[in-house]
Amino acid sequence: MDKIDVQNLSCINLEMIIPIRCMNCGNVLADKWLAYQKRLKEESNGKPVQPFYMDGKSIPETPEGKALDDLGLKRYCCRKHMLTHVDLMDKI
Repeated sequence: MDKIDVQNLSCINLEMIIPIRCMNCGNVLADKWLAYQKRLKEESNGKPVQPFYMDGKSIPETPEGKALDDLGLKRYCCRKHMLTHVDLMDKI
């Protein structure tokens, strides 16, 4: 898991309101947000999003799913918070 350098946090412009804990199970999510975003950028590498079709026989692995698995987020409630988070600071 990626570590965040707390001493240099003051020079980083954190303009987001991220969920601190999962609303359902109470698992801490805030420390995983930056690592999740970093893994998504590394995984996509500027590649266009490829559509896939669910045929019921196999489930393709997505970059989001791989990043969540790497961070140890197995519960569907925690995964939901990470996948559906909207950065409100852009909207305010």
